[in-house]
Amino acid sequence: MTRARAQALAEDTARPGRHFQLIVDVHLLLLRESRILLGRRTNTGYGDGAYEPPSGRLAERETIAEAAVRVAAAQAGIELSAARVSLAHVMHDVSGAGRIAFFLTVDGWNGEPCSTAASYSDLGWFALHDLPANMIDRARVAIRNYAAGARFSTYPAFGP
Repeated sequence: MTRARAQALAEDTARPGRHFQLIVDVHLLLLRESRILLGRRTNTGYGDGAYEPPSGRLAERETIAEAAVRVAAAQAGIELSAARVSLAHVMHDVSGAGRIAFFLTVDGWNGEPCSTAASYSDLGWFALHDLPANMIDRARVAIRNYAAGARFSTYPAFGP
């Protein structure tokens, strides 16, 4: 971040009465034999035709684990227990107004993933180290960082 941008942000957030709110996204990294489940977005108005892990926004008064259970059922057609949810990666997306994305893994679920949501045209298993070319970029970056062992990243990535 440049010094001028950092100073402008500091001045903007220092104004009395100003509160900054982030969008919180929850993504499920459902893994099976070094493959990851991805859905092709459709009829969403953003990134249609591109792949991403099953995801949704955190709802008011909902925990991250509860959101994972809801996303699993709504986006992937599976059941999972909140107790089986683990944090895999956190991404701070500063490319727009600001988002925090929690990428979660689970150590098992009930049912076979199937496309039940109107927001996905299909679901498919992809090699974790050979992701499809047509992916939502921030999801691709987070998955690559997760696979490399990173627990946190910023999108877009900033150099030293």
